[in-house]
Amino acid sequence: MAQAIYDANGQYRGYQQTSPSGVTNAYNAQGQNTGSSQVDNGQTNYYSPAGAYRGTNTATPTPPVPNTTINAPRQTPQAPIMKGW
Repeated sequence: MAQAIYDANGQYRGYQQTSPSGVTNAYNAQGQNTGSSQVDNGQTNYYSPAGAYRGTNTATPTPPVPNTTINAPRQTPQAPIMKGW
């Protein structure tokens, strides 16, 4: 299914076309692909014309994982030890 896109002044700006698999491709007025999007479990993922991931509109933040190396208290610097003297 294709849908034409017009701006606020009624000028034609391109169209969007959705494939049976749910991928929506956007095209400008010259017919060039300007990117695509796909809805997956209620989250819309956006891609560049070359297929590179551009981001999402409803990203679910993952809970932070505590990093013990970073969050460990600092150790007191120790004087160098010379053995054998």
